[in-house]
Amino acid sequence: MAEPSEKVLKRTQEGDNTDRLSALSDCVLLNILSLLETKEAAATSILSVRWRNLFLSLPDINLRFCVDDDASDRDRLFDEFVRFANRVIGHRNKAPIRKIRLYLKHFLERFSVPFQSVLMSAAAAISTDKVEQLDILVEIDKPTEQFSVPLPPGILSSETLVSLSLSLDMGWNVPDLVWLPNLKYLYLISFRLVDEDSIQRFLRGCPLLENLVLIVQSFSYENESEESIKVEALRVSSPLLKSLVLCWNEKVESEFNVFVKSENLESLVCSLEGHHKVTIDAPNLKSLTINGHVLEVHIIQSLVSIDEAVIQAEFLFNVTSVDDLFFRAQHAFKFYSGLQNVKSLNLSENILKALYFSPPVMPTFRNLIKLKLTPDYCHYFPRSGILQVLSNLFESCPNLDVLIFSEVFDNYFGEDEEFDSVLPVALPLTFIEHLKVVEMNNFKGKELEFKLVEYFLKNGRSLKKIALEREGWKSVPKYCDRILSFKKCSEDCQIVFKKKWDFIKCPRLRQAMNLSP
Repeated sequence: MAEPSEKVLKRTQEGDNTDRLSALSDCVLLNILSLLETKEAAATSILSVRWRNLFLSLPDINLRFCVDDDASDRDRLFDEFVRFANRVIGHRNKAPIRKIRLYLKHFLERFSVPFQSVLMSAAAAISTDKVEQLDILVEIDKPTEQFSVPLPPGILSSETLVSLSLSLDMGWNVPDLVWLPNLKYLYLISFRLVDEDSIQRFLRGCPLLENLVLIVQSFSYENESEESIKVEALRVSSPLLKSLVLCWNEKVESEFNVFVKSENLESLVCSLEGHHKVTIDAPNLKSLTINGHVLEVHIIQSLVSIDEAVIQAEFLFNVTSVDDLFFRAQHAFKFYSGLQNVKSLNLSENILKALYFSPPVMPTFRNLIKLKLTPDYCHYFPRSGILQVLSNLFESCPNLDVLIFSEVFDNYFGEDEEFDSVLPVALPLTFIEHLKVVEMNNFKGKELEFKLVEYFLKNGRSLKKIALEREGWKSVPKYCDRILSFKKCSEDCQIVFKKKWDFIKCPRLRQAMNLSP
């Protein structure tokens, strides 16, 4: 038997009972405790006198109430949560607070009054402890319940808050006075529009705001004591705003107007549901994403500096007549023409449908170097229409280098026997010859996909790379062999077989998603 290694841990000398962990400085111990939730950090108080109440000096407070929705003693547990939260926030060792985060799940209306005391404690801490970040997330147990929890004025009046996140399923009103002079990041999730001025009233009190995420829950709020309040417009205007995300999680049945204005806005994301008219006045916009349902999109000033645009909006939903069809198509074409300076463009099949009913001559996109096409399963739209739009689209991009298909559908190019006649029409040789990179994602091994790859390799004189992506290639070696057998017009062209999730590098995340190492 081999001798035991000399590196085996040895018993310490008799009488050496030093608590080396407790001997560490407060700064180090607090850094260790900050890795835990506040309730778990509080449990370390039983370790020794040295640890007792040390958690009350943590700069970041993270409190969660997430009991099961069918818990019989939920009321008792919530009372315990309230007492603990008030102690942690309000009875500290004169240590400053940097961040407060409250997350409550399965919230009930009867919790509103005791929860108010927690909000009051948070407001008091904001006014005295120079809190920089406040996150409040409350998920109600029954979405059909209608009640409100007033926010203490101190939460929306702070000289030190830099980041504020409010995600409240229940109703709350923006007070007349909001003063957050140093706020730069604002997240309003599940926000109820109860009047047209509520957002602007909020923004006027945030003169340095740079990033805003606004997810609107509904456009009216009603209960037994008041009539429904109808809102017909949303205005977002802030002079220093750089990034805006605007989303609806409920469909709007009536016509609704959205106005966005900011001289410094660089990134705008709009995800819409319903009959929206959008007006954008942002001359320095660099990135624009619009998806969902829109009636019209108006761009007030030319987007000279725009770099990228993702247009997956449905302009032709619920068309009522032929006149309505061409009216909407005209607006879609006008909006599309306003993107002439873009360098990277992502278009869905929905916008291609609208362009089919627009003037056949498209504006020239001289700066466009990257184009991505995203199908939207429009199987009932005539293939000839898609072919015509694609041909016009490609001819209007004389300097395109990169072409990406997020997926190739049959209604793009037709049946197998028509490939040879259809592809030169949809993809003119004068266009193919200048491409440097072609990507085809979600490769399924359909005959159309192979023919398309062969067509690009055969005619792409400037082609440097063609990348094909699917979940796995090892299981289909015949696919790779067939593609590698195609003749290449450009000897420098590389054929890359990509796995769908290769961009995820974290080993633990790959393991959680059952991906190969």
